[in-house]
Amino acid sequence: MAWSALSGPCVALILLFFGLTSCTPSGPASATCATLEQSRFFGVFSSTTTLPSTPCSWTLQNPDPRRYTVYMKITKPTDSCVPRQIRTFQFDSFIETSRTYLGMESFDEVVRLCDASTTVTYLESSKQFLQIRKVAPRNGLEIVQGENDVSEFKAEFLVVGKRNPSMPACQMLCQWLEKCLSSSTHDYPCGIMNTPCQCWEAPKRKPGSCYRGGVYVEKCLPVPRDNGRDGWAGWGRWSVCSQECGGGVQVRSRTCQPDDGVCEGTVEEGRACNPQACIGKERNRSQGLRAIIGLKRDNADDANHGVVATQTDAKTDEWSPWSACSVTCSEGWQSRTRVCATSSFTTQCTGPLRENRPCNNTAVCPVDGAWDEWTPWSLCSSTCGRGYRDRTRTCKLPQNGGEPCRGPTRQTKFCNIAVCPVDGYWNEWSAWTACSASCSNGTMQRTRECNGPSYGGSDCHGSWKETANCFLKDCPVDGRWHAWTSWGSCSKTCGGGIQQRQRVCEGPFFGGEPCPGETGEQRRCNEKRCPEPHEICPEQNTGDIVWKKTPAGDMAAIACPADASGLILRRCTLDAVGLASWENPTHIKCVSKNYENIQMLDYISKAQMGQSVDGVAEVISRLRFSSDEGARYSGDLLAVMDILKNTTELWIWNLLTPLPPFNDLQNYVQTISNLLKEEHRDKWEEAQLMGANIKEFLRLVEDFVNMIGMQMSGFQDIYEVTENLVLSIHKRPTTTSSNFTFPLKGWRGMLDWVRTSEEKISVSHGNDAFVTGIVLYRNLASILSFQSNTTLINSKVVSVIVKPTPTLLSSPVEIEFPHLNNGTMNETCLSWDESETSSLLGSWSARSCRAVPVHSFRTKCVCDSLSTFAILARVNFDSIMDKALLPSVTLIVGCGVSSLTLLLLIIIYVSVWKYIRSERSVILINFCLSIICSNALILVGQTQARNKVVCTLVAAFLHFFFLSSFCWVLTEAWQSYMAVTGRLRNRIIRKRFLCLGWGLPALVVAVSVGFTKAKGYGTVNYCWLSLEGGLLYSFVGPAAAVVLGVTVELLRGSAPLGPHLDVCCPGHHRPPLCPIPDPLRRLRLSGGLHHCHGALHPAQRGKNNYWIGQSKMN
Repeated sequence: MAWSALSGPCVALILLFFGLTSCTPSGPASATCATLEQSRFFGVFSSTTTLPSTPCSWTLQNPDPRRYTVYMKITKPTDSCVPRQIRTFQFDSFIETSRTYLGMESFDEVVRLCDASTTVTYLESSKQFLQIRKVAPRNGLEIVQGENDVSEFKAEFLVVGKRNPSMPACQMLCQWLEKCLSSSTHDYPCGIMNTPCQCWEAPKRKPGSCYRGGVYVEKCLPVPRDNGRDGWAGWGRWSVCSQECGGGVQVRSRTCQPDDGVCEGTVEEGRACNPQACIGKERNRSQGLRAIIGLKRDNADDANHGVVATQTDAKTDEWSPWSACSVTCSEGWQSRTRVCATSSFTTQCTGPLRENRPCNNTAVCPVDGAWDEWTPWSLCSSTCGRGYRDRTRTCKLPQNGGEPCRGPTRQTKFCNIAVCPVDGYWNEWSAWTACSASCSNGTMQRTRECNGPSYGGSDCHGSWKETANCFLKDCPVDGRWHAWTSWGSCSKTCGGGIQQRQRVCEGPFFGGEPCPGETGEQRRCNEKRCPEPHEICPEQNTGDIVWKKTPAGDMAAIACPADASGLILRRCTLDAVGLASWENPTHIKCVSKNYENIQMLDYISKAQMGQSVDGVAEVISRLRFSSDEGARYSGDLLAVMDILKNTTELWIWNLLTPLPPFNDLQNYVQTISNLLKEEHRDKWEEAQLMGANIKEFLRLVEDFVNMIGMQMSGFQDIYEVTENLVLSIHKRPTTTSSNFTFPLKGWRGMLDWVRTSEEKISVSHGNDAFVTGIVLYRNLASILSFQSNTTLINSKVVSVIVKPTPTLLSSPVEIEFPHLNNGTMNETCLSWDESETSSLLGSWSARSCRAVPVHSFRTKCVCDSLSTFAILARVNFDSIMDKALLPSVTLIVGCGVSSLTLLLLIIIYVSVWKYIRSERSVILINFCLSIICSNALILVGQTQARNKVVCTLVAAFLHFFFLSSFCWVLTEAWQSYMAVTGRLRNRIIRKRFLCLGWGLPALVVAVSVGFTKAKGYGTVNYCWLSLEGGLLYSFVGPAAAVVLGVTVELLRGSAPLGPHLDVCCPGHHRPPLCPIPDPLRRLRLSGGLHHCHGALHPAQRGKNNYWIGQSKMN
């Protein structure tokens, strides 16, 4: 079916299925005249409607260059044509910032719009965009529409899939390809290089070819022949008999191979069948043979060939005359037929029914010219870039007046084996823009576009934008005041004086306005009244420091001590009766030398902020070790905070760097913890009285958490525990929701105060949270003091930080606080609010939190905002007076009963000392003394937990006396073993026993204190060894060794020494009358016993008739 018949419906169907979309294309020639065709697979446009002005562009976007190829047919203009005014090219994309086309390739040499040698041109595009652009001619003058312009041309485009293209698209593309190749020449190759469609013509019949099953076969295989005669195919099968009885006819036929060949002989033949007579039936004339033979005829118009007529007498008609020769020239064939008539009373006909014979015509047949097959396409003429390839065919000359061959002998088409590197080249510069300034110096610009580079070519050299200076005229400059000079000295020191300052006007120039205002101004100063003599603090000598006379309200200053720099400040104030008096000196401006040196390093690191952060590690490390030793002045605390603040700013400045090293983070957190040491409480109070408050400290911690969180990776956690705070930072993606419970208590090496803390903090965030930080301060509550003596902060302080800060929490923050002090009342949950200035609580606010009592010792705070939280409680003075910080009744009763019992035992031993004087008695008395001292220290330690010095001493002595108790038990076991083995000497107490009982514990305690520097002796809640740092093992280890030694000695002492060994008198073999003495040295009264080594004998009775369980007595 021809394309002309299908083009109308197919185009309508394509246009109905795919819409038309127009918008601004990539890299248009003009921002106002540009068309982009998208999602169209076929279309037609005219240049007069699509490219109405200059410049203008039309761009077709390939939906997917990997799946589709764009073909275009352009009908050239017939009238005037301006060369290179219509540009055609393809490209991959356009970069607007650099005005650069990527992968651009020109089609101008393919289209050649002004070449009149052909009326139609074709092209094939495989890139993302195909663009036709109408540009100004080379001379730069814009052509007026309708005057010397390119006349109208038309274009058709077709987008064809590379795999499984549609049938209508292939029909059109094959027509284009046929016309393109037929009109191609060596100078004008065809622009269609490849097609995904199968475009071919039906081959002409060749000698020896044939059609079999509708398929053309060039070389036919031979078929079986009949009776060895050439040309005939085998006989077909006999047909069904024409009668069931009474005689009928069967027919068979054969064909001549090939169909248009000439064969001589019989075509059809018949034979008799079913000769038996019909009984009881009248024979009907059969039409079966006529139908059978009729179906076998090759020519439908010959109706009588092979038909059996119905006649009374059976006879065979004569042969018909031979037909005319089948051809008018060369060799053909003739045929003749006959009819067999049958009846019910005659025999059947047998023999041929139709025959063929060859015939010759003396006339010679004309032979038309015939094309040979096309040769294969030649190799591409160019190894890269656009080349061409061709193919040829030859024509066999016509004979005897035949028609000549029609069509071209050569076809040429473009080829593109490999893309050559194309260097980028600049288009012409645009016109200069207007000057950017109406006066004085300005700039003007012009731009140009870079075409390319493509396929590895070099870039365009130079800039796509050019700027030039321009100057129209001088701008008027108004007069400008210079800065004011500093204020001069006041004319009076008090009672009101005058200060003056001046300024200078520069300009005006070029007609500008003069400076407005005056050149000088004055103000009053020192308007306070001159103080009376009683309103002046007198000169005061404090050692080598002299405080000079100072009016009330002013502040005196002297130099700090030699180990610090800065000034010691002292304010002179008026008391309640109006007399001037000195306040205590403050060292808030004094900074120790070591911190000053660290500050200098910090400033150097901050000066190198834009270069590196290498110096930060040294600053943080030195700051940590210096703060471990403590701060001597309140100014040291402010210096440490200033260094930490600068360090945080430096890390924030270098946010592109990875997370700071872990050692630096540990040192940073430990330094913050050192600021909150209990020994610094008075320094914090001094700093807050002089205006410095805790706001800077809390803001410093928040900035640190924010900085660390921004540099952490997703699903990363940081958990730091120190002596004074616990810090937890979690980072989660914004698309997840997480719940955090704090603090974590299952970590190895967890400090004792964290392990025993009972705070419960739960933070939930929605999908908008990013970084969550929680800080638990151990003793910040004691630093945050109030002016009122009736209230106190009755919990630890907790900070909750979420970044970015959410505008509204999805669920409130829940914090469960245990009370630090019992017997308080009116617990109120507080949150830190820096904007709060008028409240009696300072920066604390109770508006965003509500208290939920858990029981009398715990309170839960439910808060709707993120801040720092604590519990404010009112002091119950009655409860304080009642309890007076005494130990619990249970502890007093237990320790008292134990001590009284042991003291009673000592009194008994002393009263009967002359009777029981022995080594064991001495050991027992020392053991009792160690236990009594331990009980007394336990009672004292319960009331001194907040006094760090006393609590440390109590813990150290407890350590000593507890170890002494175990060592005296070991001494007793040793003495028992020596008594059993008979190695005792006549001495009251051995020096080695004293060394073991008192000397060894003293040595262990001394070594522990020396190594730990008394750290770990005393905790917040009790005066005993801390679980941190392994100090507790200095008690558990020796105690375990003592228990093991006692066990070994008892086992050794209970070994059998003989059947009749006398324990009381070693060496005397007789039935033992006394067992091994037990540790309590119980007296055994007995009679009839002898006295060992000159002691009592059985004959001696009376008042000495008792026996002491010792082997030796004096």
